[in-house]
Amino acid sequence: MRKIFAAVLTVFCLTIGISSPVLANDIPDEQLTTPRPPVENTGGYSGAYYDDQRTLFRAFTYLEAWANRDYAVSGAITCRSATEEPCSSSDYVFFETPLSPCSVMLTKDCIISLAGAIGDGTLVNATLVETVTSSFPYLGLDQLIKYATPFTGNPSRGIPDSGFASIWKIPGLIHQGGEEYLLIPKLNGQFQDVKGTKPSNLDVGLFAVSRLPIAGRQSDTCFFTTKADCFIRWAHAKDSTFAVSLKTRSKIIGWFHGRLTSPEISSEKLSDGQTQITIQGASISVPTLAVWAKNSDLPARLDQMIEEEFLQRGTQFAGTAYFVGDPRVRGTQAVIDDRNPSFDSKFFERYMLWVEVAKDKAYTNASTWSFRTMQDYQDYAKCIGDSGVAGMVTTNSNAYIAGPPKFQNGDLAYKVASPHYDSKGQVQIGTYDLAIRSDIARCIYGFTSAPIQATLSVVYADGEAKKATTLVSEKNNWLRLSAKGFTYSNPTIKVRLSQEGSPTPAQTPTAAKPAAAKKSSITCVKGKTTKKVTAINPKCPTGYKKK
Repeated sequence: MRKIFAAVLTVFCLTIGISSPVLANDIPDEQLTTPRPPVENTGGYSGAYYDDQRTLFRAFTYLEAWANRDYAVSGAITCRSATEEPCSSSDYVFFETPLSPCSVMLTKDCIISLAGAIGDGTLVNATLVETVTSSFPYLGLDQLIKYATPFTGNPSRGIPDSGFASIWKIPGLIHQGGEEYLLIPKLNGQFQDVKGTKPSNLDVGLFAVSRLPIAGRQSDTCFFTTKADCFIRWAHAKDSTFAVSLKTRSKIIGWFHGRLTSPEISSEKLSDGQTQITIQGASISVPTLAVWAKNSDLPARLDQMIEEEFLQRGTQFAGTAYFVGDPRVRGTQAVIDDRNPSFDSKFFERYMLWVEVAKDKAYTNASTWSFRTMQDYQDYAKCIGDSGVAGMVTTNSNAYIAGPPKFQNGDLAYKVASPHYDSKGQVQIGTYDLAIRSDIARCIYGFTSAPIQATLSVVYADGEAKKATTLVSEKNNWLRLSAKGFTYSNPTIKVRLSQEGSPTPAQTPTAAKPAAAKKSSITCVKGKTTKKVTAINPKCPTGYKKK
């Protein structure tokens, strides 16, 4: 659904040509918007803007049905209730809505609490200020009907009633812009069948905000808008920690990915059939990548990849257009790819080429606190079953492979990537945390209930591996590991669990032990500098070329 929906929204963006002003260097990174092309009203430019927080604040509210899996053929019909046609009988139902705070009248599919603290202080419960509805000033009437329509759900299918984003205050937590926080916990479902067997996705973002009257302001200077207010985003208070607790009747299965650090997570089934999920962690600075370049100045491989996609989509760009000459000719357009794609191996290659264009430097480093479900959990299906949260991966990397850590040759491997330098030109320091349910870990490895040990390493593209840390803790049926202090650009983080007296899967009789791989050497050059790289699969560092 996300990929298809992104394509649908992209067509709209191309139509309206959303614009953002060039902003001064002294504006906080949290308030920077998409950069404009270096030359106005001219084609022949391509850009990329990768920031996975951009979709968290939109707070759409919609329920729609497709006639079949092919959106291009079937289209979508908006429903105001999951019990009305065509939504009541379709196996291809999509929904998205914020979850409202719980109350005496609302006891299901709601936010139980928000709390916060500074440093190691005791968490203090937040107080609700109000619930709010986004005004979506950039949407036309047809789009408002499609993406901003309240609806009544159907609990048996895991579809809640639509809700609202909310504004909170946390005693003692003051940020640079004031004391208000915008909480957007979004629940969305894809291809929800009539039987209600499909899992849903949960995306939660917490933002430090201030507000100004919307009258007389340009909407593109606002992070979030209502009919009355323009909300401005700020950095979270230094060393701030937050905790969000919610409950839902929808199925939440698998893994979370978080933009926070030192996570603590719990998931339990309540007596009324709902699942209560609580996640706690500290805010973190996350880099974004944004860059424009002339098509003629792009690396040949990157230019080829963009051209291939342009043709595959029927000469339809994915992204926001700032100038369109002949829409059938890529060279007459200036378009920035801002889809926030789910990174697979091919998109990782494309991302790293854009990092090269950006000279290995981030566009922004924004203070962030968010988490979201990962859709891919099939590798762990036998250990998870049909319900429950298996684990959580948190990192400040800009890009990451969509999905949980891959279990390969006895390691849990997770690939991340970011520019080497932050937005101020300083070396970007990486963070990674893994929290995994102890019973899931034991199931994956075939371990007993005895204590588990762990090692964690960061393996770079040239094959170099650095030990980062060992097992942090095993508490309340959760294993927690952490790596901090490594650098980017695209390392793979590997976790190896072990247990005294128990073989790892690669050592068991049922698993074939792979033959030892041989190392080889290549020579890489950058100007007059020569570097020899020796590894199992040697690759030249960013900026170097194989001789």
